[in-house]
Amino acid sequence: MAEPGITAIPAGHEPQAYFAARGLRSSAWAVGPRTWFPEHRHQRTKHLFVTRGRISFNGAWVETGDGVRIAAGTDHEAVAGDAGVECVEAFEEDG
Repeated sequence: MAEPGITAIPAGHEPQAYFAARGLRSSAWAVGPRTWFPEHRHQRTKHLFVTRGRISFNGAWVETGDGVRIAAGTDHEAVAGDAGVECVEAFEEDG
């Protein structure tokens, strides 16, 4: 990822172990093909892993097994891939 505020989570992490090690509570979600999330931002830092399919954040693709960290306040849009996407994510607690 070369987007300011959006960084790749180093490879090799199992999502639930990653979240547990950081004291984060995760939730899973899925959307259909080419679902678009207009530009927005979150008040808290988001950690996300793709468990099936792929999704782009500001045009950079995140594939199955990959993870990203989106810093609080980072403007971003997202688009699911042609086969949709399934993800698991967690937000850091406020400060």
